Order: sequence, then C-alpha cells, then structure tokens
Amino acid sequence: MSYSVLEDNELLNRVRLSDAKAFDEIYLRYWRKLYALAFYHLKDSEAAEDIVQEIFTSLWAARERSDIKYLYTYLATATKYAVFHHFAQPSNSTASLEELLSLPVEQPSAESRLLQDEINREINRLPEKCRLVFHYSREEGLGNKNISEKLNISTKAVEKHITRALRQLRVQLKHMVWFL
Repeated sequence: MSYSVLEDNELLNRVRLSDAKAFDEIYLRYWRKLYALAFYHLKDSEAAEDIVQEIFTSLWAARERSDIKYLYTYLATATKYAVFHHFAQPSNSTASLEELLSLPVEQPSAESRLLQDEINREINRLPEKCRLVFHYSREEGLGNKNISEKLNISTKAVEKHITRALRQLRVQLKHMVWFL
C-alpha cells in the first residue's frame, strides 16, 4: 500500500496503532514545512532542525493518547510553541521574544489559543504601570516617546517597564510544559 495517497487523518489513525510507515509518511510530508517555519523565526539551521526533530519525537511518543484533528495546524502550532520555548530560554535575546510575541497563526487552533491564553495571563500578572506600557507598546504600536507623553513618565521609565515585562514573560513562559 502507498501511504502517500492517504489523508492526514488516516495516517494519524495508523500512527496511533504504532504504524511506523504512516509516521514516516507524515515526517516526509511535513518535515520541510516545519523546518522552514522554525528557521524563518530562529535564523539558525541547527536549532530549527532540533526543534523539528523534537516535534516528531513527541508526536511518536504520544501517538496512542493524541487527539489531533488537523495535523498540519497542530504540527505548525507545536513548532511555534517550541520556537517560543527556545526564545524563552535565558540564553536567548529579548529581541527574539519580542519577535515571537508577534508570530502569526494561520488558523486559530486549540493549541494556539492555549498559548495566547497563557501569554495573556502572564501579561495580566504584570504590575499595572508595566502592563499599561506593554499594552501601548505591543498592542497599540506606540513608540516609547508617545507612551512617555501619554503616561507622563520618562522614556527611560518606558524602556524599563518594557524590559521588565519581557523579562517576566520570558521567565514565566519558559516553565510552560509542551504536550503534544
């Protein structure tokens, strides 16, 4: 039988039954797309490869208990989570976290909503002034000078609030557990 003609849901059903050939087909079908997605955000070939490997390893490990409905959306979202986790590591830059917060999601999925809910929860835990500065900066796109004028604080204070918000988000979100 040629697995390449099977639909994603048929392949997933076979993977749940530990069919390695069905898993191989999923891997062949989506590896390049997921690698391209990870590389686009990371700009690091080795890290992108590692992330994609982790995604597929996790998919296989959780095959019997997975409840995936839309395979590519799920894999792409898992890749974005892994990229987020990569950026949340203390050794990675704040600028990378900023880029991650603006990642587009092609289709709203349960996974992407969970991630967004977690980000929103962490943003809501920020001190009031810090949260307000972060909101003006990230959600309304205001520059530091405009924010400082609007809130009657110095641009240095705006920068400190943004730095604090990003640091707190990075620290808190790195503890998230990525289940596939």
